[in-house]
Amino acid sequence: MANQHGPHDPRWQPQQHYGHPPHPPAGYPQQYQQPYGQPYPPPGPGYGAPPPGKGPVFWLLAVCAPILLLAGCMAVVISAGSDTTVTTQPDRPGAAQRDQGGDAQPTLTEDSQETQPAPVQEPEPTAAAVGGTITLKGIKPELQVAVTLEKIVDNATPQNDFLKPRDGNRFYAVELTLANTGQAVYSDSPSNGAFLIDSEGQQYQTTFGDVQEGVVFSGSVTMSAGDKRKGLLIFEVPKSTKISKLQFALNSGFADQKGEWLTQ
Repeated sequence: MANQHGPHDPRWQPQQHYGHPPHPPAGYPQQYQQPYGQPYPPPGPGYGAPPPGKGPVFWLLAVCAPILLLAGCMAVVISAGSDTTVTTQPDRPGAAQRDQGGDAQPTLTEDSQETQPAPVQEPEPTAAAVGGTITLKGIKPELQVAVTLEKIVDNATPQNDFLKPRDGNRFYAVELTLANTGQAVYSDSPSNGAFLIDSEGQQYQTTFGDVQEGVVFSGSVTMSAGDKRKGLLIFEVPKSTKISKLQFALNSGFADQKGEWLTQ
């Protein structure tokens, strides 16, 4: 509500705008103008005193209270965490003694005791001299034959004139004894798995023929476990050739294990 008293009336109180100097009504003397000559705006109707302001104490509490509350929560969490006790169990024998400064004594159980390595079996010999025996294995592990080179006939005599070596060649005969030491039946042609090798590395296969120095293995041989056979294998080689070794294998020569006998 507007003032009803003039400026010369002691009851007159100029209205104020919040944050500004008092505003005298327009048309009042010069002493009621602003220091820089700018007139005050006329007061509106009912223009009264500004509401009370918020002091520094209010703003201090408004800013500091959340910070104090957050700091208190963190202190509670840290205090609770410091009271937690972690207990670990030793993961192997002797760990507890080491933690206490003592010497660890390992405990051996039946499962942790060291086992002795199995004895290493020496491989069967694959090279021998005349008169030596080599035990050969076939493709199947049940097949096993002990082979002995009994003798060598460097220049064997043909049994007849119908089967004789060509000119410049000779018959070379070897006598073998085969003993079935395995569990399977031996059924094979020994001549298919035999080869001669000369001093230059050339290889010779068996041939058909009969000689006067012994009985030739003819065709297939069948032996049960524990049985044995003896016979000659005939080769035709040049007369000037020096034979260095005999090679023999089971399963018509397809078995992995090969036996060799030195002939010189």
